Amino acid sequence: MNEQEMAALAADIRYLKDRADILDCMNRYTRGADRLDRDLLLSAYHPDATDDRGAFTGGPVARVDWLLAYLRTLDHTTHHITNFTFDIDGDVAHCESYVLTTLMPAGSKEATIGCARYIDRFERRSGEWKIAHREAVMDFNFTVPTSELPPKVLSSARDRTDRSYARPLELTAEGLARMQAGLNSPAD
Repeated sequence: MNEQEMAALAADIRYLKDRADILDCMNRYTRGADRLDRDLLLSAYHPDATDDRGAFTGGPVARVDWLLAYLRTLDHTTHHITNFTFDIDGDVAHCESYVLTTLMPAGSKEATIGCARYIDRFERRSGEWKIAHREAVMDFNFTVPTSELPPKVLSSARDRTDRSYARPLELTAEGLARMQAGLNSPAD
């Protein structure tokens, strides 16, 4: 491989690494929102970042506190991000990602599904990519009835007791007891 090919490969690897680091940051934000994890949410922002949602405009601490106060009024939330575009230029990246949210108010038999886009400027500072400015633009939303979860499913938690935080992730005593008792059926 000649010098020019090596330089092109190094640029490709840098782009892929930057892209992966930005995606990790985006995922920290959405996971933090769904698990009501303030520290994880804040880890997605530079301290001097700005966030403009229309209904809220401000810095990361105020944004996260505002968001968590709202999310805690809900029984369940999910944030799914997809359709990413990246315009990376050195230590600055302009990105767009589509976000699909499901919000279920406490005690409700309905959920609101919203579709929006995060339009972001990420900056790499001290080797770490984080949000420097975010705007969230809404495309549409609608409300649908919900149904009960099937019996015997594992339930999620909206805090650090959620199984996604378990390290190492291993079969619980309850799961082992179910497995040993042969409680599996085709309907489970």
